[in-house]
Amino acid sequence: MKKIISLFVFIIALSFNANAQEVISAEVLAKQDAYELAQYLEINGTIVTDLQSLFKMKHETLLTEGISEERIQVLSEMIEHKLAATLNASQIEKLKADPELYKKLIQN
Repeated sequence: MKKIISLFVFIIALSFNANAQEVISAEVLAKQDAYELAQYLEINGTIVTDLQSLFKMKHETLLTEGISEERIQVLSEMIEHKLAATLNASQIEKLKADPELYKKLIQN
C-alpha cells in the first residue's frame, strides 16, 4: 500500500514538474521573440514588456497538446491585430518588410 501511495505521489510530482517546464519554456520563447522584435524595430520600454506578455500567451497556447488548426489560425489573427494596435504604421511596415520575422512572430 505504501508503494502505491509513493508511486501516486511521484507521478503527481512529475506532472507538476512537466507543467512548470512548459511555462518556463513559453517565457523563454516569448522573451526571445520580444527581444528580436525590439532589436529589429529599435524599440524599448513598456512596449517590449507588453509584447513579451503577448508572445508568452502565444507560446503557452501553442504548447498546449491537441490544439486545433482553427485555434492556431484564430491565435495568429489575434496576434496580428494586437501588433497592429501596439506598433505605429511605420513600424508595422518595417516588420512586414521582413516576411520571415513577421511569420515567425505571428504563426509560430
